[in-house]
Amino acid sequence: MRLLSIFALLFLISFLWHGGLKDRSAPDKQAGPEEVEEVMDAEEAEVVQAEQEDFSALIFSQPYPVRHFDFEQEAVFSLIETEIKNLIIGRNDDSFKVKNHLCAVGYEFPRTQRGRTRIPGKKEVVVYWKEGKTLHRWGGGDPKAAEQDFYNARSLVYSRSIPLDPNQGVIGEKEETDRDKLGDYKERAEKVITDCEAHGKSYEIEPFAPPPRGFKRPEGGGRPRPAPARPAPESPVPPAPVAPSPSSPVV
Repeated sequence: MRLLSIFALLFLISFLWHGGLKDRSAPDKQAGPEEVEEVMDAEEAEVVQAEQEDFSALIFSQPYPVRHFDFEQEAVFSLIETEIKNLIIGRNDDSFKVKNHLCAVGYEFPRTQRGRTRIPGKKEVVVYWKEGKTLHRWGGGDPKAAEQDFYNARSLVYSRSIPLDPNQGVIGEKEETDRDKLGDYKERAEKVITDCEAHGKSYEIEPFAPPPRGFKRPEGGGRPRPAPARPAPESPVPPAPVAPSPSSPVV
């Protein structure tokens, strides 16, 4: 009898230890889509934070980039050498007659949220042109249009440019603070150049001859317009009859 009591006590202890008193009538609550998304966002944020590099000392304002990226694998940046040549031609001097040195580095920005829509982070390539003494923040171009016509590969020419010439000031500067801001900005630009040398790609453009068209649009472009319709010739009008004179004999 005492032995049975001991076995019953051990069974009760094992039952309680493995959650035997849990209410099994209520099903386990499944996480809803919003909770799953929050968990995924938190995990993704941890991964991004672990991979994120510090770009706060460069030329960017918040939100800062989170990492570098291989821009040559992106379609919108795939024609960078053609874009660079158009940039050199666009200087409108003899820059294309000498060797030019450039460096390009890609930056990826964090994703943003618009309502419940998650928007992928933008990507940007900063191009440093040594001889031109400029930085260019380039968002990419249209490779399909550029492959059809050299004239269309000039998105880098019209990108945002930053002068690096120490003798060049801000147009219209009036206060000392403007020059201080310019000096700070150029210091940040120098750090971009250092970052490009460490993580970007260098380009040496040998002297080349610009295409005959350059940046000029062809004369008389577009489809020919149809010639205006000529008016139908008018039928000849017979001369008006002449009234007989009084002296003429009547037949």
